[in-house]
Amino acid sequence: MNNWYTADSHFGSDSLSVLKRDNRPFKDNAEYVAEQVRIWNEQASSDDTIYAIGDFCNYNATEKDYVSGLAVSKLINAHVILITGTSEGRVIRDVFGGDFERFREYCLTDPAFKFQDVLRDAYVDIQGERFFLTHKPTDHDKEYQTLFGHTHRYGGLWKPFGFNVGVDLNHFRLFGDDDIMFMLREKKIYWDEDMALNS
Repeated sequence: MNNWYTADSHFGSDSLSVLKRDNRPFKDNAEYVAEQVRIWNEQASSDDTIYAIGDFCNYNATEKDYVSGLAVSKLINAHVILITGTSEGRVIRDVFGGDFERFREYCLTDPAFKFQDVLRDAYVDIQGERFFLTHKPTDHDKEYQTLFGHTHRYGGLWKPFGFNVGVDLNHFRLFGDDDIMFMLREKKIYWDEDMALNS
């Protein structure tokens, strides 16, 4: 059983702005979803767990089909744990009256979806190191390295406090435990030693 990490998939039938804004190399949303599902199912088996660290679905002022976005979870072979992000936060606010537990129950019981759990954030242990999982990098834990999303490719892969695991930063592939530990070693050996890289 392996754990995998990703963020900012922005699934949804009307989710077009993110494809254009992030230069995602797909002709339309259907092609994007099909390719993303193919890649994830190649990497993660049915015994594995994928932590989707926010914006699994897409929801904003003009693109509101979060239901089709959440339904992509049914196409994923692995267990999916959803850490809520900005889009899910808007759905909770606008559709569920700000009630996180109602949204969580909806995701876990509606037969259109297949989530193992829905959380605001989480901690995981990877090869003896503890990591904090949260969507926004500004919410990082000062005690542990953080895996986050939210900034897409624009914030870069790493920060002094952790790593951006968004889909745009790994050629739409999932980050595995070994990937995270490799980046942590590189961070300690190189990135943390040259603080000019942080400016």
